[in-house]
Amino acid sequence: MARKTEEPDVRQPGIEQQREYVSLRDNSATVAHIRNKKYKLRWAKNGQISRLSKLLLAGKTRDENPTTEEIFRDIEQSSKLSCKAAAIYILDGYWRCKFKYWFLWRWFYYVRQYDDSDLQEVLEVGKKKVPLQQFCVTIMSLTEAKDTLMMMRTREAERILRELSMEQPSPQQRSGSGS
Repeated sequence: MARKTEEPDVRQPGIEQQREYVSLRDNSATVAHIRNKKYKLRWAKNGQISRLSKLLLAGKTRDENPTTEEIFRDIEQSSKLSCKAAAIYILDGYWRCKFKYWFLWRWFYYVRQYDDSDLQEVLEVGKKKVPLQQFCVTIMSLTEAKDTLMMMRTREAERILRELSMEQPSPQQRSGSGS
């Protein structure tokens, strides 16, 4: 009994998908507001994603029984987190982040005293500007290239090859070249 394989249902992308593609290709900006100030957010680059990852992972390893000083330090760091993330999203590119980040997040936190509700729009737009799907596909593709993965033993490879050679050919293969 031959199995009929279904072809995947391929459809043209919709208008929204086409707009997102053009926006990503052209690196077009989306405007976000913090109070009365407008900021243009572009698609996140590798330096921004790396810095944001370091920021989010900075305080994740804690003891089971933290002291009160550590608890207060964690609260203070989490209150600064939104200002730091907003500064990363606003500063486009590695070099701007490298030289202006230290000033901008302090400006947001100490001088302008933005709270989480003020920065909400910038954080939402910035989150959408991370090309996550392409990143995930790349990581999945590179996972199999590691040399630390378990390799098949010779017996397993021989068994799989034997099973493949014993499969019945499909009806199209049997009818062959007689067209």
